[in-house]
Amino acid sequence: MPDSRKTNRQSQRGRTVDEHAHAIADAVDTAWHRAHGYGHLEVPLSVIAALAFLAPPFNQRGAVAVEISGMESAAFAAFMRRQWRGFVTLRPDLLNPAAPLLLVWHGEHPITGTTLDAARGAARAALQAGQLHLTGDRETRWQVDLFGVLLTLMKGRNAKGAHGQFYTPSPLAHLMAAMLGIAAGETIHEPAAGTGGMLRAAAQVMREADRDPATATWVANDIDPLAVACLAVNAVLWELGPRVVIGVGDTLSDEWITRALAERAETIQIASDMRRLQQMRHAFGLLQRRTDSTAHQQPDEGGEVA
Repeated sequence: MPDSRKTNRQSQRGRTVDEHAHAIADAVDTAWHRAHGYGHLEVPLSVIAALAFLAPPFNQRGAVAVEISGMESAAFAAFMRRQWRGFVTLRPDLLNPAAPLLLVWHGEHPITGTTLDAARGAARAALQAGQLHLTGDRETRWQVDLFGVLLTLMKGRNAKGAHGQFYTPSPLAHLMAAMLGIAAGETIHEPAAGTGGMLRAAAQVMREADRDPATATWVANDIDPLAVACLAVNAVLWELGPRVVIGVGDTLSDEWITRALAERAETIQIASDMRRLQQMRHAFGLLQRRTDSTAHQQPDEGGEVA
């Protein structure tokens, strides 16, 4: 079992996973602000999330990176939409917290023009910096909060946007989580979760003790919707399991958990209803094809089967 305390683990070109995450964040930050300037950080974050859902075999990562980097605007946008449709299909329970990133591609006004070009540039920068070697490997992505690094760096360009937010280094987060002595089946609460660095560390502590993080219940909240959206993605990348409740609001004053539970239940029910509808449509389609086939096989006037 990998030990996240060993920060000298090599992910690519002799770098530790934390160093690799910072290199990717630097590349994306530079590319985005060069092409777009400050603002609309949900766009590059949604791109990096969509790439993080990919897990090609090691010997195919270079070819995948080249293919995505060479996509024209329409093909790239279609690829992003497919990736996010896959997320919704896999985790409808996380639809609401992930909405700021999801709606970049599936909202009423999907991005176009120069913003889409800037998004493609952010993707190329991340791929050239080796993102697929970081997030494409299961055990490696367990060890790092790429979105924590990226969001902190990109918000750092604007003092107002970065107010009160900072990235907790992985070794420190791991030390704090190890002191908690988390057991399988427990509920872990994080009232100021950010992108989830402490939850990641807690999950790693459980794995080091041969406990599956998916057996726990994870309850997290933050006042920043963008950080929460990244946390929703991280919950999938870190394999925290099906019992994840994520809210947005002021932990001290809002009834955030009531709202989060209600939204989670609603989206799960909607997804269930849609799957049932698709199954019914499929069944009716099969029935219609059988009916049509039978009709074609009716005897003609001479008594022969047509």
